[in-house]
Amino acid sequence: MKQRQHGIALITALLVLAIAVVLAASLAHEGALALRRSENLLHHTQAAAYLQGAEDWARRILARDAREVDHLGEAWATPLPPIPVEGGEITGRLIDLQGRLNLNALLASDNSLAPLHARRLACLLQKAGIERPEAALETLADWQDQDGEVRPLGAEDGAYANLPHPYRTGNQPLLAAGELALIQGFSAEAVARLTTLTAALPKDATLNLNTAPPEVLACLGEGLTPEDWRAFLETRAKTPLKKVDELLAQAPFQGRLDAAGLGVTSQVFLLEAEARIGRTVARRYSVLLRETNGTVRVQSRFQENP
Repeated sequence: MKQRQHGIALITALLVLAIAVVLAASLAHEGALALRRSENLLHHTQAAAYLQGAEDWARRILARDAREVDHLGEAWATPLPPIPVEGGEITGRLIDLQGRLNLNALLASDNSLAPLHARRLACLLQKAGIERPEAALETLADWQDQDGEVRPLGAEDGAYANLPHPYRTGNQPLLAAGELALIQGFSAEAVARLTTLTAALPKDATLNLNTAPPEVLACLGEGLTPEDWRAFLETRAKTPLKKVDELLAQAPFQGRLDAAGLGVTSQVFLLEAEARIGRTVARRYSVLLRETNGTVRVQSRFQENP
């Protein structure tokens, strides 16, 4: 009888010990998770603070920049190298959005397509892989105009109402180039290419010839060869344009390039900044608008934590 009691006591003791071990392991796991959550929260807070610092840096460097001419040899165009900070590093760069073709300049005052800009944009759409750029231009125009009339090749609310996740047209200028993904006729692949060559800018924003990439420059005039633009790019790297007329006066461009919508200064810039703190990665995209008096303000801001 005593041996049986001793056996039951031993089993009970082992059972209590097992429960205690499970509880201890559970508490340790919960404690580790709580510590990890606290650590992640701290890292996210640190990253946000560093990204705000990067934005403040961008605003200061743009405010100090000479505004008569903007080109890729200026301080703002030099990417911020990886800078060590407590727990990680931060990087950043400024992009001149006026070096990209303006999506919001497509419509003329009477709601028709502005011929010159439509021709330039159609060229860029074709380079991005859109087979029917004329149709894409009309769906883009319908997306921006405020009426409900469908253009011959366009699309209004009815074209989007029967989608799995229906929505309506914007009926206003685009807020970002990525909005093209919502518009009929723009494939994901084409949008991915166009977001680096186009921008959603104020209607009267000019294209900066000193910062525009080769793909955009190639769509500005007819009859110009890649060699013509390549020679310009080589010259631009050493001697940026001070006036648009300087380019128009050069032999290959005389009579082949319309100066409308072109310029050599910029007011709208994009900051792309990334902070890596521990295992946390945070990115901020800030559209910065530089006023004529030199004041720089944040027009829009988006932050992601992939």
